[in-house]
Amino acid sequence: MIIDGHAHLGGEYRDLPAVIDTLDRAGADKVVLCPAEKDRPVSMPIPPLAGKVPYHELSYGVNRLLRTATGNRKTAEYIDHGNEEVSRIAAASGGRVIQFYWADIRRKDLIDDLDFKLNSWSFRGIKLHQSCQPFRIRSDRFRELAEYAFSKDLPVFIHLHSKSEVSDFIAESAVLKTVFITGHLIGLEIFTGNRHKVGENVFFDISCPQLVSLGMIKNGLKVFGPERIILGSDTPYGRNNLNLVISHVGKLGLSERETAMILGENLRNILKL
Repeated sequence: MIIDGHAHLGGEYRDLPAVIDTLDRAGADKVVLCPAEKDRPVSMPIPPLAGKVPYHELSYGVNRLLRTATGNRKTAEYIDHGNEEVSRIAAASGGRVIQFYWADIRRKDLIDDLDFKLNSWSFRGIKLHQSCQPFRIRSDRFRELAEYAFSKDLPVFIHLHSKSEVSDFIAESAVLKTVFITGHLIGLEIFTGNRHKVGENVFFDISCPQLVSLGMIKNGLKVFGPERIILGSDTPYGRNNLNLVISHVGKLGLSERETAMILGENLRNILKL
């Protein structure tokens, strides 16, 4: 089974017919979908910077730009609308679209909102983004959400913002039972440097092939093994991402079993599909 473990509504996944066509052309079975930060009918062109710029500089720099560009009420309102649209598409997809609910941890009614939406939409995971919707890892709100997710058997996909937040995440996640998937190998240099402190409940998404190099993926594999790596495209941020990231995995020199783990079996096990 091949599962695109991280993508947004837009571009090649702009509506259900486009989703099915993209999956079929890539030979993929399912996609984990959440909203984009704004309406994106066409995939964004992203220059192939992977391996050309030190990734820790690139990823944190992109995060600072994201925080400047998205820190407004309009973004939050669009994400709310996008969650509803993703739910509609998932319900009509025959199981090929898996919804992750993009939660705004700053909401005062966060848990009540999650409970209501979970009962209404039956999403399969929660998405958090520190750059688009700023919050601190060392906070009661984060722990509250993580504990709620664990109680409902929901994994949490998290886009971390900075070096200090990555370090705090390592410490916090180690004492939580929640399953976490960290986005885009952000902070990999800190995770690998603290490998003995990183809990087995933490997995690593390799999406956005224009920014995440083959070398970065190999570094993650060397330390954490194929059982902790999750395929993802990050569509529509980049073009032809799903095919590109599947191609990346094929170049890692892994066994058939190890390749299958990354392409979908790891996520299949997490989601109990």
